[in-house]
Amino acid sequence: MSSDLADFYNQKRQNKAADREQDRLDRQAEREQNRVDAQARLDLQAKQRREALAETKRRKAERAKKWADRRTAVTSWLDTDADTAMVLPIMAVGMIAAITFQVDALTDAGFGRIFGGLPLMVALVLELGAAAATVMTVRAAKDGRPAGPFRVAMWTCALIAAGINAAHGWTMEIDGERAYWPAAVLFIVSLAGTGYWEMRSIGRHGTSRRTKAERAKDRARAKHIKDRGKTYKDVAARAREIVLAHPFDKVTAEEAWADAWMDIKGAPLGMYAEVYENRGKAQAATTKARAIADEAAMAAGLDTFLDSLLGGGSKGDDDPGASPAKGGPKRPPQTPAALGGKGKRPDSSSPETAPLKPLEEADLEKVRKLAEALGGVDRLSTRNIREAVGCRTEYAGRLRDAVKAEQQ
Repeated sequence: MSSDLADFYNQKRQNKAADREQDRLDRQAEREQNRVDAQARLDLQAKQRREALAETKRRKAERAKKWADRRTAVTSWLDTDADTAMVLPIMAVGMIAAITFQVDALTDAGFGRIFGGLPLMVALVLELGAAAATVMTVRAAKDGRPAGPFRVAMWTCALIAAGINAAHGWTMEIDGERAYWPAAVLFIVSLAGTGYWEMRSIGRHGTSRRTKAERAKDRARAKHIKDRGKTYKDVAARAREIVLAHPFDKVTAEEAWADAWMDIKGAPLGMYAEVYENRGKAQAATTKARAIADEAAMAAGLDTFLDSLLGGGSKGDDDPGASPAKGGPKRPPQTPAALGGKGKRPDSSSPETAPLKPLEEADLEKVRKLAEALGGVDRLSTRNIREAVGCRTEYAGRLRDAVKAEQQ
């Protein structure tokens, strides 16, 4: 009984100890979870601060970029349209002054008696007409159309208005005395807007006018086209046919000329049958000349080889053309007895046939070497053997036949 009670209390103590350990572990896990949650909140707050800072920097950069773009746009506008910004107020002020003085002048002239608003209407027609013609001039210049008629209308309206104001200023009195200088002032003021706008146009489009070099190039191009048409009339006629046959502006003049040249001449630009024929003749002549030059070079090389082969030796004793200076025998002089008849012609009769000279081994060796140099015995001839050995034609022929017989 006592042992069971001891086990019971022992088990109870173990359970309490286990519960305390579990409570400790739960509190530790809770503290760890709280630490992790706190760290996550800190990380989230840091991330939000970074994102807010990045967003602030981005907005600041966008504002800076917008202001930079605006400054660039203003600078660009000043570079390109500052003249317009300055001329437009001048035109507006000049137009108001011109209309005012024109109304006064036309009223004094009695236009108001016909209709009270007639002086203003006339002034508006002149000034607005000049302004409208100015706008038309600008658009025509941009579109590449002739601007002359619009410019004439612009200056006509401006000059009429300026004339009315000048005439009115001519009759003005200042402090009871007639003064003439207001006429010049009113004339200049009336033309100020139109004049400054014209200077603006010249300043803007002056650089786009054709330079002297460009005009010279256009003249040279026109002369080239004209001379080409005169030289090749048939090709020019065919080129016109090609241009007319195609839709407008679908084929350029140069494309049409190239096609026409092929149709008429049957060859690329600059070529035709006679050119090919002359080129063939020239190539044939060049080939022939090169062959002659190659043969001459080969002959010169052969002479050099023969000189080295012979070692500068003299002609043989059998050469009838050998001279005493080169060791050959002297030709015996002809005696009167050797001449027959009154004409003293040499006697062609011979008492007996002379025996043939035997072939020497040294001469045969020279001929064999000559055949090797020439590329075979078939290239041997009595002439080159005579030059190599230095003998008569009959002896050279026997040497040639002997060497050829050895090779068979």
